[in-house]
Amino acid sequence: MSRGVAPSYRLALTGASMVIWAAACTFSASVPVGAPSPGPDAVPESHPLGDALQSLLDQTVRDGLPGVALFLKTPAGQWNGASGYAGLEEGAAMTPSHVLHGASVTKMYVATTTLLLAEDGRLNLDAPIGAYLPESVYRPIPNGSVATVRQLLGHTSGIPDFSGSMAFEMDFLNDPLGWYSETRLLGYLHGQSAIFEPGEGYFYSNANYFLLAMILDEVAREGHGGLIVHRILDPLGLDATFYRERPGWPNPPGLVNSYQDLAGDGRFMNVTDLATHSPTLFPGGAGVMATATDFARFLEALMGGEILGPDALAEMRAHTTSPRYGLGLHFLDTPWGPAIGHSGGDMGVLAQVRHFPERDATIVLLSNGGDGGIPERLFSRLWDEVVAAALANE
Repeated sequence: MSRGVAPSYRLALTGASMVIWAAACTFSASVPVGAPSPGPDAVPESHPLGDALQSLLDQTVRDGLPGVALFLKTPAGQWNGASGYAGLEEGAAMTPSHVLHGASVTKMYVATTTLLLAEDGRLNLDAPIGAYLPESVYRPIPNGSVATVRQLLGHTSGIPDFSGSMAFEMDFLNDPLGWYSETRLLGYLHGQSAIFEPGEGYFYSNANYFLLAMILDEVAREGHGGLIVHRILDPLGLDATFYRERPGWPNPPGLVNSYQDLAGDGRFMNVTDLATHSPTLFPGGAGVMATATDFARFLEALMGGEILGPDALAEMRAHTTSPRYGLGLHFLDTPWGPAIGHSGGDMGVLAQVRHFPERDATIVLLSNGGDGGIPERLFSRLWDEVVAAALANE
């Protein structure tokens, strides 16, 4: 399961649970000292801040981030670089051509696909989810009989998350690499209370997008994964993006190793198996993997009207004031105007994929250091530094 903009948690492995799980792992690696060159795949291209951006990446790696990749495009030009390691054990340098996890960034792709089906007339955003799912699925879920597709998209359904179940927390702790069927996962929602009446609040729940994936699978013969591949990835030529139904997923060529500083002591545990396994269990909320360039290309195409028509895009961008979340899009308020897109965080995953419409800029920052603790603080600091450097003079 993937953490996006809120609430702040990781899939079951939090606090003492993470320490216990770490004790069962047999692999670890020290944080590298210094950073290798970005490698032959880096294309500085035309941005005048290229050297300064590379210095920021390198310094963050020296401070303790295992690896990082950046794509930046502003009116001054574009730049794609990387620093640190794609694999600490073998000392493999991170390059711009490496594939990284997007975690909850996946929700933008699922939301876009849902709106494409609505444009096609195959799905009604304001219909209850029971119009598309069997009664045995929706009725036992809190608010399942009354929540709409639109409310799933905007996290206003009031449906709780899997992590609200103590049984889920304990089961996943005891068997983090096990298989959890659709029926078993939905069972963790049964018996929980609704967070609020549908439409009367906001609560970020991965269960919303799990249900959306189920709905798309019911509506479209090719399933939600096939829709993403055939309606988005293939038409845009996003050959370095991987999701269900794309050959190579969930272990595509060029996928980096994932690491977590579980003890907060500057040493990383290799959590690659968990980072790769978790998205296979939770379709809809996580699982898209791509290069920084491909993530940026998708968001630019979406914001530029290449995927959705103007009415559907306007619906997607309509958002509440607090928090500022539309239909699969999160809005950050910054000194340089709104930053539209999505974040992602999980074990061994950190991601920011954002478009700044008032500055005609797109910035994608990805890391294979997991959310929480030192890596997340470094990643957040680096994001602020990159955005300020890139947009202060635009």
